[in-house]
Formats: sequence, C-alpha cells, structure tokens
Amino acid sequence: MIIVRWIMLSVASLLMLAAFGAMSADLQRSAQRVAVTAIVGLLAPLFWPGSAGTPAATALRIATWSGAAAGLAALLLCGLGPPAQPLARVISSCTMLLPILLVTHVLVAGLERRWSRQSGDEHAARETAGRTASVALALLSALPLWLGPVGELLSVRQAWFIDTVVGISPLTHLAVASGNDLLRNQWFYQHSNLANLQFSYPDLATLNWSYGTAGALLAFIALMQRLLRRLWAAKDSGINSTPKEKAP
Repeated sequence: MIIVRWIMLSVASLLMLAAFGAMSADLQRSAQRVAVTAIVGLLAPLFWPGSAGTPAATALRIATWSGAAAGLAALLLCGLGPPAQPLARVISSCTMLLPILLVTHVLVAGLERRWSRQSGDEHAARETAGRTASVALALLSALPLWLGPVGELLSVRQAWFIDTVVGISPLTHLAVASGNDLLRNQWFYQHSNLANLQFSYPDLATLNWSYGTAGALLAFIALMQRLLRRLWAAKDSGINSTPKEKAP
C-alpha cells in the first residue's frame, strides 16, 4: 500500500512541478528547493495510506510515510539541473519538510480515526482527512498573502504582527531552510503587500525548537488519550464484572 501510494505521489509531484515550471533551468536554485518541497508537502496528505490497527503501528506509519515523502523531495531535487543542487541545501530543505509532514499526518490520522468512527467508512474517512489537511496546510502557507492587508494596517502600532504572520507560514519555513528570500521574489513582490514592509524571517534554530515542541506536545496528547481510554475501559470492565445482589 505505501509503495503504491509513494509511486502515485511521485508521479503527481512530477506533473505539478512541470505544470508550475519548477523544473526550468531559468528558475533560481533556491526557488526550486522551495517549490519542490512545498508541492510534495501539499500532495503527501492526499496520498496518505491510512492508519494502522494500533496507535503504535499508526505512529510508525506516520513516520515512515513522512520520511518517504521527504526522501522523494530530496530525490527530485537531486535530479534537477544542471547545475546540480548543493547537497547541504537539499538536506536542509528536506529536513525542514520532515517535521511539517509529521505534524500534518498526525492531524490526518486523528481526523481519519474520528470520522471513521462516526461514519463507519474507513476509505471515505481517509480520503476526506487527507484533503482537509492538505487544504489547511495550503491556507496556512498562504497566510502572508491573505493577511497582508491586515498586517499593513497594523504595522504602525503592532509591528510584531507582521513577523508573526510571516513566521507562522510553513512556506516561510521551507524558504528559510532553502536560503530563499520568499516574500521578495518577483511573484510575491507583486501580489503581497508585506514585501514592501519591514519584517524578519524566523531563524532555523527557532523553527527546529518550535517543531520539536509541537511534536512533543502531540505525543503527550496522544499518550494521555491512550491512558484515559485504558482507564475508562478498566472502569467499565470493573462495573460490568461486579456481581449484582439478589433480591430477597
């Protein structure tokens, strides 16, 4: 299942890259890194192979699928050229993509499990969860675009708001890891008014700490949910096993 889905993801990524012109030799090397990692990141939830039978197996599948998608991005980047992509930048870009994929697929697995319980249709729940996560990731990545006017209005009194809008976007994170000045690219310069304002990108150390904290928090929540389910199951089992007193 995972191999078939990975092949489908590879084909879809190649088609999207060709459609957007990301494989053109005229495109900046750093912009290519952003494009490849962003497209693979957006498409990966759509091809999510589905949760496993147990939470531990699902966690392993999340890690495997996220690693396979990040590896695909690395292969695509290494295949671009000439000139070849710098290996250090490829590793940096795909290393940043990996935690984005991990957090996204934790969300996908959680939505799939909830909707599967409600509808009883595992296939529909998996597909809907993947699409929902992909759309949410796209909207979050486009935050500098659709919150740009608000940021410009608040820039006089709330200068921190602009840095927050820019720093929250996963696309910004990929650009920082790729060494690309995202908002000052020609397209963003024409379509986002934030490019004309003063702002600063988050540094890699801050991003790594943030994703590490998010991963630890998600793991803690999953552990607490599992413990609570066991406690409730033990409580229900104890109630059902209590012998009833016979009426006199």
